[in-house]
Amino acid sequence: MTTSQVDQKRALNKLKHDLEPFRTAIVGAYGVLTWEKQYYAGVVFGGISVLYLVLWYLDLSLITLLSLLALLRIVLDYVFPAVSRLLFGGINWDGDQEAKFEDVCGQVCSLKANIVMWYEYLFKERKSTVFVIIISFGLLALAWIGAIINNLLLMYLATLLIAMWPGLQDKDVFKAITQKVSKIINEKIQCGKRKIQ
Repeated sequence: MTTSQVDQKRALNKLKHDLEPFRTAIVGAYGVLTWEKQYYAGVVFGGISVLYLVLWYLDLSLITLLSLLALLRIVLDYVFPAVSRLLFGGINWDGDQEAKFEDVCGQVCSLKANIVMWYEYLFKERKSTVFVIIISFGLLALAWIGAIINNLLLMYLATLLIAMWPGLQDKDVFKAITQKVSKIINEKIQCGKRKIQ
């Protein structure tokens, strides 16, 4: 094993140890986000929609919202392990659940490594002028979109996309869409070739 693989294995083991008190909730959330049951897609969509509807109704300032989110995070971090032992203490932890937990931890480690890699690439390495111009135009376009469209709506759509992404990937929705599009394109090409002949 190379040193990077050893470091990745060590990071994975540390993450698994750190998330051990939350493993039942993580496996449950993984099942919901990957749509193990058909109605889970509606649950995710409805839950996020209700959350953002409440945020819109309350119209909290940014400081208040961040303070409440930090408070919720601290309380959950303190209370959840004790409550989960009471609620899920009698549930036997089997190999399937352990495999799902390890899969989630592996995905989180991979995501963390990708974020670090992109951060180092974007902010630590010297860039070409073309790269800086392209990134600048992209960021200006995002700033323009953010100025035109309500930010809460943008955050709602981004949260929906992020939360629905695992289920869309797990159910091969993108693969089905690309197959249908390629089939339509191929039919149009064949129809065009027949007209030319």
